[in-house]
Parts: sequence; structure tokens; C-alpha cells
Amino acid sequence: MPRSALLLTLGALACRPPLAFTDPIEPDGAFPLGEPSAEALARYEAAADWSEAHHGLALLVLDGDRLVYQRYAPGWDASTPHHLFSGTKSFSCALVASAQAEGLLEYDDPAATWISAWQGDPEREEITLDHLLHFTSGLGQAWGKLTRDGMKARQRVEDKYALALELPLRSAPGERFEYGSSHLMVLGAALTAALGQDPVEAMEERFLGPIGFRYAGWNRDPAGNPMLPYGAWTTGYEWLKFGALVRDDGRWQGERVLPEGALAACMEGSAANPAYGRTLWLNRDAEGADLSAFASLEDQGPILWGDGPADLVAAAGYGDQRLYIAPTAGLVIARLGDGDRHFKDAELLRLLLGGE
Repeated sequence: MPRSALLLTLGALACRPPLAFTDPIEPDGAFPLGEPSAEALARYEAAADWSEAHHGLALLVLDGDRLVYQRYAPGWDASTPHHLFSGTKSFSCALVASAQAEGLLEYDDPAATWISAWQGDPEREEITLDHLLHFTSGLGQAWGKLTRDGMKARQRVEDKYALALELPLRSAPGERFEYGSSHLMVLGAALTAALGQDPVEAMEERFLGPIGFRYAGWNRDPAGNPMLPYGAWTTGYEWLKFGALVRDDGRWQGERVLPEGALAACMEGSAANPAYGRTLWLNRDAEGADLSAFASLEDQGPILWGDGPADLVAAAGYGDQRLYIAPTAGLVIARLGDGDRHFKDAELLRLLLGGE
């Protein structure tokens, strides 16, 4: 999201009350507690100090199947849900991955297959599910109506999926990466038709339920559509569950939930932006893609951390919500925050993982 749009969002929320889901979610014991090494503990403590100094609210580290570190800011605890904002986006890729494995759809399928309003429009018929997940559909964004309005308790835009379907194309599909909500709003409309059910209910059936993932609420528009780009409210503890599913290639505590290799597609970049997978940020060079609005990322080389592992990926949301997944290191790290303009992914990762 462009920084100017974020400022407008905050200003508007100050005028009308934001939607909030605050019912606590008590940890369910899914992760046994473990003890990190003395060296790792020192790193995690330093990282937590830095995180709190930059408005961090929670920092949790899962090593293998054990929760080896957790710290919460004053007034916060393990049961306190927080808005993931765009950290929500990666759930959509997991849903498409599962549906493809079931033979219900393919990444290269035109979205118009399930969107009758687009059928007969030669430009829109070129937009595939893959373009929507990579944010290369070419659609405009309508930040105020699709994003800002959807975070309010009293919304003015009744059906955000329908609005997204009518947005003009600003570039040819596949040509340009543009971060925003419109892509996943359209994806939500396509998935609702393709699967014959609400997308969040489909997630619960296929993978959120099997891993015991719980959320306090999910932003929806007045028409009942779930906001796939930014809707989920949950705790850092619960977010770790999804990270473990991704890290372990669709397995949850030894049991297969999603087919082997299905989630690997979420970590494949596009020609327009090799550093953005299908809704996950990748530790690669963006190769000229416009990331000027993302001050927390590195502007040269691997965008998350230049010294970080090649398979490091992140789900990221406004306010510095982060889910870092490092498969070869066996780690999943959840960080919840309240936003700080000096927050840098590379600095937090350096302290967490070790480096000069």
C-alpha cells in the first residue's frame, strides 16, 4: 500500500470507528514449551528488546515443534488477538493450492471462468488466478473503497467484490506488480463460485480447522464477503500454526493436511517481481519492481535480509505484523506490532537469526 494511502486510511479511521475483534484466544497447548540454547536465548532477548523499542507487541519463536521463546509488551499477553492486516493474504494462496490439488482449478485458469461479468471482455479474460495471487492482474486499487472502508465498523461500500470486478485495468496482465486489495477481492469472487462456498469456510474445512487455527474475527463487507486481503484477527500463537504448516510442506505435527509440494507454489515469484510469491514475500532481489512504499524492506539485494537464508519467506501486514518462516533453520517467528517508521525487517532478522 502506498504510504500516502496508509495515512489516509488512518485518518479516516480516526473519523469513523474501526472494526475490532477483541475476544481472547487462550493458547491451546499445541506447542510444548522448549528451552533455547544460551546463545539463541541471548539473540531472542536482543531481538525482543529491539522489537519493543519499535512498538512491538508480541514476539514468539517456534523451533521445530517447540515454542522456545515468547515475550509480550505491557498490557498484552498470549491470548490477545490483533489485526493481521495484510498478513492475512497468504491464507488465500494455501486455499488455491489445496483446491488445485483437488483438481478443482489451476493457477493458469482465467478468473472469468467463474466470473460471468468478465466473460466476453477480451482484456479481463486474460487475467488468471496466478495474476491475482502475484498482484500482476493490472487492475486498479480503489484504496479508499476497498481497503479503508473495509476496516470500519460502519462501512459504506456494500459489496467490495462487485466493486473490484468493475475496476479499470491500468496495465496488461502479468506486466506489472502492484500491491493492493483488488486482486484478492476478485480472487474471492472467483473462489466463491469455483468452490461453491464462502472462502473462509473453505479454508476452515481444508486446513485451518485441521491445524486447530482459531481467529477472533474476520473483516467482512455488508454483503458478507470476507476480506481476503486484510481480514483476519488472531494471536501470535495461532499465527505460528499456519507458519508451521507452510514450513513443514503441508504437514501438521506429523500428519499430512495438504498434499506434498502444494504450498511450494506460494513461494514462487513472478517475472514482474521475483521477490513476491503468490502472497508471500521472498528473500530475493525484486529486480526493479516498485517497492518504494515498503520502507521496511531492503532496497538492494534480497529484500528481507541480505545475509538471510535463501528459503526465508514472510507474510507481512501493516503495522509491522510479520510471520517469518525459515524452513532449513526449522524456525517460525511471529511478530505483532503497532507500527513504527523505523522498523526494518533486516535488523530484526539479524538479531533473531544471528549475523553481523
